[in-house]
Amino acid sequence: MSISSEFKPCAVIPVYNHGKTAENVVAACLVHRLPVILVDDGSDEETKKYLQDIIQKDTGCILFTLPFNLGKGGAVSHGLKRAYEAGYSHALQIDADGQHDLEQINIFLRQAKKTPHKLIGGRPLYDESAPRGRKIGREITNFWVMLETVSRDIPDAMCGFRVYPLAACYRLMASKRLSLRMEFDIEILVRLYWSGVQMVFIPIKIIYPEGGKSHFRMIKDNLAISRIHTILFFTMLPRLPRLLFNRIKRQVKNGDNP
Repeated sequence: MSISSEFKPCAVIPVYNHGKTAENVVAACLVHRLPVILVDDGSDEETKKYLQDIIQKDTGCILFTLPFNLGKGGAVSHGLKRAYEAGYSHALQIDADGQHDLEQINIFLRQAKKTPHKLIGGRPLYDESAPRGRKIGREITNFWVMLETVSRDIPDAMCGFRVYPLAACYRLMASKRLSLRMEFDIEILVRLYWSGVQMVFIPIKIIYPEGGKSHFRMIKDNLAISRIHTILFFTMLPRLPRLLFNRIKRQVKNGDNP
């Protein structure tokens, strides 16, 4: 479908049993006059009630309800597709659990408007509440992403706070079925990079609220992340000459030594 070149952003918020915190996230988006697409990923009845209350109170919200839990990737993919088909040019992906610094929404949107062809990603700044294991896992993932892209252009591939250029995402999702769970954030970034999408990363504060609910499954999701890194690494190998050529070309253009 034909999409206007006008900068027309929205927010895509996947929700799985985060009814209470989702309300605060939605409110922060609406303060910035950002239309919100909520994707209920098979939540419990309590969360469904919260979501119904949100959309009845806030006319800037649209709710899509998945018939069962697909996983974060499945919910985000659904939201990105619906956003593009509704005519939006960009989508702010933001988690519903309240971990992200919501005051930075406008900073990310301004950068996206300034460079609309680029993906704007978050580079986490942690406080003392961050679990050590999660930080170590993130460092391992970022090492693998460096290998998969043959670059340091993606300093963090797991932060769920980012602004997508939707046309590029839609083309990718039309040609490739992406992961459905937590590894989605990694895979979509690497594959968009391979397709030529440039990226800008902005620091953002990340907190782990006391009593907060995480759906990260330590064993299953780490195994799934390891699997996607294996797939991406071997998928990268035939692309290696082109990736190296593009890297050298960028360095020459920027005046760096290849």
